[in-house]
Amino acid sequence: MRIDRKNKLKSKEKELIRLHKELNEIRATIVSQPLIELKKPIFHSYGLVWSLKLQSSKYKDAYIYIIDRYSKVKMLKNLKKLNKIEPEPIALDKRQYKQLLEKYSDGIRWFLRRKNKINVTEYVFNKVEILEKKIVKVLITHRKDINPDLESRKREIEEIIFTNRENLGKLDNLFGISHHFDSDWHGLRTKIIEIKHPIEPLEY
Repeated sequence: MRIDRKNKLKSKEKELIRLHKELNEIRATIVSQPLIELKKPIFHSYGLVWSLKLQSSKYKDAYIYIIDRYSKVKMLKNLKKLNKIEPEPIALDKRQYKQLLEKYSDGIRWFLRRKNKINVTEYVFNKVEILEKKIVKVLITHRKDINPDLESRKREIEEIIFTNRENLGKLDNLFGISHHFDSDWHGLRTKIIEIKHPIEPLEY
């Protein structure tokens, strides 16, 4: 009886490993798909970004580099809501922070170290007095032509693996790392990737 149960567990683990491998292959295929330029850009949303308020500073180039490379676009369809909130803080992980200091050593004075919501160390740009928020228009200029069957299979496997705690736990034990259900992440990432020039000024 115990041997049968062990064999059944091993069989389930093998199937999970096979599905996980298939999922990684599908994700890689989707990521590798070329971007196709649209004949006419499509409005995606309004975005909230940081802009440099300073007109002159000996660190101006460094500040612009930080804003352009590390700031995130907060996207909303509702323009009124966007006026009431602030852009995302400019936060760097350890690797990004190290790379920045290699380029701009003075950056060590411009960031505060803290733990984020999932208790991971990050470095937050603290010179908010030199920043001002700016509302922009986000346009999609390119998109990927993804096979619907491929996308459907990806979601199917994600449902099997990542909505079942037992299956997810087994994979975590097998690989020793965390895995994620990325349907929502993939949709958002796809939208961001699809935008060749994500920030377009609003026309007043």
